[in-house]
Amino acid sequence: MDVTFFHFIALFFGLTAVYSFYSARKYESGYLPALIGVMMTISFFLFLIAKIVGAIAFFLTLIFALANFKEIRSINENKMKRYLSDSKNTEPIKAVDLFTGWKLLHRLNSMYGPRKASLINSSIMWIFCILIAFIYTYLWPDIFTNFWSLILIMTIIVAGFYRQNKKLLESLENSNSAKE
Repeated sequence: MDVTFFHFIALFFGLTAVYSFYSARKYESGYLPALIGVMMTISFFLFLIAKIVGAIAFFLTLIFALANFKEIRSINENKMKRYLSDSKNTEPIKAVDLFTGWKLLHRLNSMYGPRKASLINSSIMWIFCILIAFIYTYLWPDIFTNFWSLILIMTIIVAGFYRQNKKLLESLENSNSAKE
């Protein structure tokens, strides 16, 4: 079997699910984001086996994720609030903090505010995704033939992350100012 783009997508969502399980245990929050990661992984593996079944599983997963959007958002807000109460601004930022967790986002928010912090964080993620795409197209040119489509998809996803992080930081900033 040849390695395809869907193998990488399934691997990505599998790793996302593992990280979500770890985060849910660490912050004692809901497992719904991890469940959606597992569902996405299964749907892409099903897509490799039987395209119709995989596509149906993918759309059912999207419907499930959209139906539980508010609950997922509240889980992320609670994780962020707990992280902010536990974190220290004196801890050094590690390389892994550029891509996971909220340490970098929290630091940028305290220095620049929600809009710029979200823009900088999303830009770092976008650049990282584009570098990965360049590496993949170099290593497997026959798999990643629609490079510009891939960049467009990554741009849309990162724009969603920007909007989500900005709204999250603004709501946390508003709740902190209301407490004071």
